[in-house]
Amino acid sequence: MNREQVIATLREHEPELRAAGVVRLSLFGSTVRGERRPGSDIDLLAAFEETRRVSLLDVIHIENQIADLLGEPVDLLVEGTLKPHVRENVGREALRAF
Repeated sequence: MNREQVIATLREHEPELRAAGVVRLSLFGSTVRGERRPGSDIDLLAAFEETRRVSLLDVIHIENQIADLLGEPVDLLVEGTLKPHVRENVGREALRAF
């Protein structure tokens, strides 16, 4: 799955992801750079509603939900939990799905 396909699929399922509390979702990593290899995961960065308390189990559930939608393994990172150097690297290449 290439970056355009990933973003199109995420946008298609935006209403259900927003219902789960996701307010922003971006793609980054090897998929964005066109370097993704078979078996590698799709890297995503999510921001959640500030008024909603999101647990680790919630994040894992949403990660699994997105993996099912994409038919590919997903690594979901959460905005606000990234170390500064990671946040900077992700920010440079992130493509916003919504």
